[in-house]
Amino acid sequence: MKFPLASTVSIGKYVAAQQRKGERYPLVLMLEPTLACNIACIGCGKIREYESNRARLSVEECVDAAVQCPAPVVSICGGEPLVYKGIDEVVTQVLEFGKTIELCTNALRLEQCLDWFEPSNRLTFVIHLDGMREIHDYVCDYPGLWDVAIDAIKTARDRGFRVTTNTTIFKETEVVDVIEMMRYLTDEVGIDGMLVAPGYQYSQIDPALTMTRDEHEEKFRAIRAATKEHGYRWIATPIYQDFLTGQRELTCAPWGSITRNPYGWKGPCYLLTDGIFPTYEALLEGMDWEAYGPGNDPRCEHCGIHCGFEPSAAYEASQSLKETVRSLAWTLTG
Repeated sequence: MKFPLASTVSIGKYVAAQQRKGERYPLVLMLEPTLACNIACIGCGKIREYESNRARLSVEECVDAAVQCPAPVVSICGGEPLVYKGIDEVVTQVLEFGKTIELCTNALRLEQCLDWFEPSNRLTFVIHLDGMREIHDYVCDYPGLWDVAIDAIKTARDRGFRVTTNTTIFKETEVVDVIEMMRYLTDEVGIDGMLVAPGYQYSQIDPALTMTRDEHEEKFRAIRAATKEHGYRWIATPIYQDFLTGQRELTCAPWGSITRNPYGWKGPCYLLTDGIFPTYEALLEGMDWEAYGPGNDPRCEHCGIHCGFEPSAAYEASQSLKETVRSLAWTLTG
C-alpha cells in the first residue's frame, strides 16, 4: 500500500473530526529545526533566503511545535535535519504523540545515523533525489551523492525502515530521466513511494530554473501515463495528479502545511515569508489566507508545489463521497 494503514486511519479520523468543526485546519507541520545544510543545491531557495544562517530550534521548541499544531503529520525538513544535534530526541518524542513523521534528508549522513532511530510504521525517511546519477549530482552540486543516497536507501530498507523519495522537477529536467528513476526505484530498489512535484517559482529561485503551469502540466502528463502503465509508486493523490496534469483546477490551501522554523511560525507557506508569528494560533489569526494562490498573488501564479495543493486536494476529496472512495482506493493499493 502507498501509506501505512495505521497512519491512513489516524489521518482520516483527524480530517473527519476537523471537517465537523468547519474551520481551517492543517494536515502537515513543516518543522525546520535547523536551516544549516551540508550541501548547496542549485535550486534551493532556503540557502538563499537564509544565507550563512546557523539559527536552530531547541529540542523543547521542536516538541512544543508538534504540541501547538494539531496536524497529524510532521515533516522534519530544513536545512538538513541530520546535522541537527538532538534530532533523535525530537523524533522519539513526537512519535509518542501518535503523529506520523517524514524525516527529509539528502542522505549524506543517513547510514551513520540509522542507529539513532527505531523502525516504525509512523516514521519515514524521505530522501531528496532529483533524477538519475548525472542529473541528481548536478542539481545538488555534489559529485557522487546519488550513489551515497542509493546505498543509504538500500541499507535503511534492509534494516526495516520505511523510505520514500522527494523529487523536484525543473525546467531543464528531462522527463525520460525522471521516468527512468521511477522505474529504477520501483523495480530495482523497491522504494516505498516517490513524491514528484514541480519546481516552484518565487523570489528566491532563478526563474530560468522553474516552469510555467503549461510546462509542468506537459511533463506531468507523461509521468502520469508512465505511472499508470508500469505501476510506479508515485505518491500523489488522484486529485493532485489531476491538478498537476491540467485536468482540474485547485485553489491553494497555504494553511494546510504550517511551517515552524528558528524564527517562529512562518506564513503564508513553506515557500513565502510575509510574516513571522510567536505561536501557531497567532499565525492562523494573523495571516490573510485568501490573498494567496494563483489569481491572487503573482508569486503564486505558476506554483504547483505539494505543500499548498496536496492539502487542498485532500480537503476537496473529503467533501465528496465519490472522491473519498477514489482517494481511499488509491491509498490502500500499490
